[in-house]
Amino acid sequence: MASLRNANPRLKNYFKENYIPQVCEALLCGILVTCPEDPLRYLEGMIMVIIKSGLQNLLWDMCITPSMKPNIRRLSETYLEQLFELDDQLMTPELMIKACSFYTGHLVKTHFCTWRDIAHTNENVVLAEKMNRAVTCYNFRLQKSVFHHWHSYMEDQKEKIKNMLLRIQQIIYCHKLTIILTKWRNTARHKSKKKEDELILKHELQLKKW
Repeated sequence: MASLRNANPRLKNYFKENYIPQVCEALLCGILVTCPEDPLRYLEGMIMVIIKSGLQNLLWDMCITPSMKPNIRRLSETYLEQLFELDDQLMTPELMIKACSFYTGHLVKTHFCTWRDIAHTNENVVLAEKMNRAVTCYNFRLQKSVFHHWHSYMEDQKEKIKNMLLRIQQIIYCHKLTIILTKWRNTARHKSKKKEDELILKHELQLKKW
Protein backbone atom coordinates (compact mmCIF):
# COMPACT_ATOMS: atom_id res chain seq x y z
CA MET A 1 0.00 0.00 0.00
CA ALA A 2 1.73 3.15 -1.21
CA SER A 3 -0.67 5.57 0.47
CA LEU A 4 -3.36 5.56 3.13
CA ARG A 5 -5.03 8.76 1.94
CA ASN A 6 -7.97 6.89 0.48
CA ALA A 7 -7.86 4.04 3.00
CA ASN A 8 -10.54 3.16 5.51
CA PRO A 9 -10.72 5.86 8.24
CA ARG A 10 -10.70 3.12 10.87
CA LEU A 11 -7.35 1.85 9.56
CA LYS A 12 -5.93 5.37 9.50
CA ASN A 13 -7.06 5.98 13.07
CA TYR A 14 -5.52 2.65 14.11
CA PHE A 15 -2.17 3.71 12.66
CA LYS A 16 -2.32 7.08 14.40
CA GLU A 17 -3.56 5.87 17.79
CA ASN A 18 -0.90 3.15 18.07
CA TYR A 19 1.97 5.30 16.73
CA ILE A 20 2.69 2.74 14.00
CA PRO A 21 4.45 5.22 11.66
CA GLN A 22 6.57 6.62 14.52
CA VAL A 23 7.62 3.12 15.71
CA CYS A 24 8.44 1.97 12.19
CA GLU A 25 10.35 5.15 11.48
CA ALA A 26 12.42 4.93 14.66
CA LEU A 27 13.29 1.25 14.06
CA LEU A 28 14.00 1.77 10.36
CA CYS A 29 16.19 4.82 10.99
CA GLY A 30 18.09 2.92 13.68
CA ILE A 31 18.79 -0.01 11.34
CA LEU A 32 19.76 2.23 8.40
CA VAL A 33 22.18 4.31 10.45
CA THR A 34 23.54 1.70 12.88
CA CYS A 35 23.62 -1.30 10.50
CA PRO A 36 23.70 -3.94 13.31
CA GLU A 37 25.12 -7.42 12.66
CA ASP A 38 21.94 -9.07 13.96
CA PRO A 39 19.01 -6.90 12.86
CA LEU A 40 16.37 -9.07 14.52
CA ARG A 41 17.95 -8.94 17.98
CA TYR A 42 18.59 -5.21 17.44
CA LEU A 43 14.91 -4.67 16.63
CA GLU A 44 13.91 -6.77 19.63
CA GLY A 45 16.09 -4.70 21.94
CA MET A 46 14.92 -1.39 20.48
CA ILE A 47 11.27 -2.44 20.81
CA MET A 48 11.88 -3.08 24.53
CA VAL A 49 13.50 0.37 24.82
CA ILE A 50 10.47 1.94 23.13
CA ILE A 51 8.09 0.06 25.44
CA LYS A 52 9.99 1.26 28.51
CA SER A 53 10.15 4.88 27.28
CA GLY A 54 6.51 4.97 26.23
CA LEU A 55 5.03 5.75 22.86
CA GLN A 56 4.35 9.35 23.87
CA ASN A 57 8.10 9.96 24.28
CA LEU A 58 9.02 8.26 21.01
CA LEU A 59 11.46 10.11 18.76
CA TRP A 60 12.51 9.19 15.26
CA ASP A 61 16.21 9.00 16.26
CA MET A 62 15.67 7.14 19.54
CA CYS A 63 17.16 3.91 18.13
CA ILE A 64 20.32 5.60 16.88
CA THR A 65 23.51 5.78 18.90
CA PRO A 66 24.04 9.41 20.03
CA SER A 67 27.44 9.60 18.32
CA MET A 68 25.89 8.47 15.04
CA LYS A 69 22.79 10.65 15.05
CA PRO A 70 22.58 12.64 11.81
CA ASN A 71 21.65 16.31 11.75
CA ILE A 72 18.38 15.96 9.86
CA ARG A 73 15.55 18.47 10.06
CA ARG A 74 12.10 17.00 10.64
CA LEU A 75 9.47 17.96 8.11
CA SER A 76 6.48 16.49 9.92
CA GLU A 77 5.67 14.20 12.83
CA THR A 78 7.46 11.34 11.05
CA TYR A 79 8.84 10.73 7.61
CA LEU A 80 6.63 7.68 7.31
CA GLU A 81 3.56 9.84 7.92
CA GLN A 82 4.59 11.72 4.83
CA LEU A 83 5.19 8.46 3.00
CA PHE A 84 1.79 7.02 3.93
CA GLU A 85 0.13 10.46 3.80
CA LEU A 86 -1.22 10.22 7.32
CA ASP A 87 -0.25 13.78 8.19
CA ASP A 88 -3.37 15.90 7.77
CA GLN A 89 -1.22 19.01 7.57
CA LEU A 90 0.83 17.84 4.58
CA MET A 91 0.86 20.23 1.65
CA THR A 92 -1.40 18.93 -1.11
CA PRO A 93 -2.17 20.51 -4.48
CA GLU A 94 -5.55 21.57 -3.15
CA LEU A 95 -3.97 23.14 -0.07
CA MET A 96 -1.30 24.73 -2.26
CA ILE A 97 -4.00 26.29 -4.46
CA LYS A 98 -5.85 27.52 -1.39
CA ALA A 99 -2.64 28.89 0.13
CA CYS A 100 -1.71 30.65 -3.10
CA SER A 101 -5.22 32.04 -3.44
CA PHE A 102 -5.19 33.23 0.16
CA TYR A 103 -1.73 34.76 -0.23
CA THR A 104 -2.70 36.44 -3.50
CA GLY A 105 -5.90 37.78 -1.94
CA HIS A 106 -4.00 39.01 1.10
CA LEU A 107 -1.36 40.60 -1.14
CA VAL A 108 -4.02 42.29 -3.27
CA LYS A 109 -5.85 43.45 -0.15
CA THR A 110 -2.63 44.84 1.35
CA HIS A 111 -1.68 46.67 -1.84
CA PHE A 112 -5.23 47.91 -2.32
CA CYS A 113 -5.35 49.23 1.25
CA THR A 114 -1.98 50.91 0.71
CA TRP A 115 -3.18 52.39 -2.58
CA ARG A 116 -6.41 53.50 -0.92
CA ASP A 117 -4.49 55.18 1.90
CA ILE A 118 -2.21 56.91 -0.61
CA ALA A 119 -5.18 57.94 -2.75
CA HIS A 120 -7.04 59.10 0.36
CA THR A 121 -3.99 61.09 1.45
CA ASN A 122 -3.64 62.62 -2.03
CA GLU A 123 -7.37 63.37 -2.04
CA ASN A 124 -7.03 65.11 1.32
CA VAL A 125 -4.12 67.15 -0.04
CA VAL A 126 -6.12 68.11 -3.15
CA LEU A 127 -9.15 68.99 -1.02
CA ALA A 128 -6.95 71.08 1.27
CA GLU A 129 -5.49 72.93 -1.72
CA LYS A 130 -8.97 73.52 -3.16
CA MET A 131 -10.18 74.73 0.22
CA ASN A 132 -7.25 77.15 0.47
CA ARG A 133 -7.96 78.47 -3.02
CA ALA A 134 -11.66 78.79 -2.18
CA VAL A 135 -10.87 80.68 1.04
CA THR A 136 -8.45 82.97 -0.83
CA CYS A 137 -11.02 83.63 -3.56
CA TYR A 138 -13.75 84.27 -0.98
CA ASN A 139 -11.54 86.68 0.96
CA PHE A 140 -10.63 88.49 -2.26
CA ARG A 141 -14.29 88.84 -3.26
CA LEU A 142 -15.17 89.95 0.25
CA GLN A 143 -12.43 92.58 0.19
CA LYS A 144 -13.54 93.69 -3.26
CA SER A 145 -17.15 94.00 -2.11
CA VAL A 146 -16.13 95.89 1.04
CA PHE A 147 -13.85 98.17 -0.98
CA HIS A 148 -16.66 98.83 -3.47
CA HIS A 149 -19.06 99.80 -0.67
CA TRP A 150 -16.35 101.88 0.98
CA HIS A 151 -15.57 103.61 -2.32
CA SER A 152 -19.27 104.36 -2.90
CA TYR A 153 -19.58 105.66 0.65
CA MET A 154 -16.52 107.88 0.26
CA GLU A 155 -17.77 109.24 -3.07
CA ASP A 156 -21.11 110.02 -1.47
CA GLN A 157 -19.36 111.70 1.45
CA LYS A 158 -17.20 113.71 -0.94
CA GLU A 159 -20.30 114.85 -2.80
CA LYS A 160 -21.97 115.81 0.47
CA ILE A 161 -18.87 117.70 1.63
CA LYS A 162 -18.66 119.46 -1.73
CA ASN A 163 -22.30 120.52 -1.49
CA MET A 164 -21.76 121.65 2.09
CA LEU A 165 -18.74 123.72 1.05
CA LEU A 166 -20.73 125.31 -1.77
CA ARG A 167 -23.53 126.08 0.66
CA ILE A 168 -21.08 127.54 3.16
CA GLN A 169 -19.48 129.62 0.43
CA GLN A 170 -22.88 130.89 -0.60
CA ILE A 171 -23.73 131.71 3.01
CA ILE A 172 -20.41 133.52 3.46
CA TYR A 173 -20.92 135.40 0.20
CA CYS A 174 -24.43 136.41 1.23
CA HIS A 175 -23.17 137.45 4.64
CA LYS A 176 -20.42 139.55 3.06
CA LEU A 177 -22.95 141.17 0.76
CA THR A 178 -25.18 141.88 3.73
CA ILE A 179 -22.30 143.47 5.62
CA ILE A 180 -21.26 145.53 2.59
CA LEU A 181 -24.81 146.68 1.94
CA THR A 182 -25.28 147.49 5.59
CA LYS A 183 -22.10 149.58 5.64
CA TRP A 184 -23.04 151.23 2.36
CA ARG A 185 -26.49 152.03 3.69
CA ASN A 186 -25.09 153.43 6.92
CA THR A 187 -22.54 155.47 5.01
CA ALA A 188 -25.19 156.73 2.62
CA ARG A 189 -27.47 157.63 5.51
CA HIS A 190 -24.63 159.39 7.27
CA LYS A 191 -23.76 161.40 4.16
CA SER A 192 -27.39 162.17 3.53
CA LYS A 193 -27.83 163.23 7.12
CA LYS A 194 -24.73 165.39 6.87
CA LYS A 195 -25.95 167.07 3.69
CA GLU A 196 -29.33 167.69 5.25
CA ASP A 197 -27.69 169.19 8.30
CA GLU A 198 -25.53 171.40 6.10
CA LEU A 199 -28.52 172.54 4.07
CA ILE A 200 -30.49 173.25 7.20
CA LEU A 201 -27.57 175.19 8.59
CA LYS A 202 -27.28 177.25 5.39
CA HIS A 203 -31.00 178.00 5.43
CA GLU A 204 -30.77 179.08 9.01
CA LEU A 205 -27.84 181.35 8.23
CA GLN A 206 -29.67 182.88 5.30
CA LEU A 207 -32.73 183.40 7.39
CA LYS A 208 -30.67 185.19 9.99
CA LYS A 209 -29.20 187.42 7.33
CA TRP A 210 -32.61 188.31 6.14
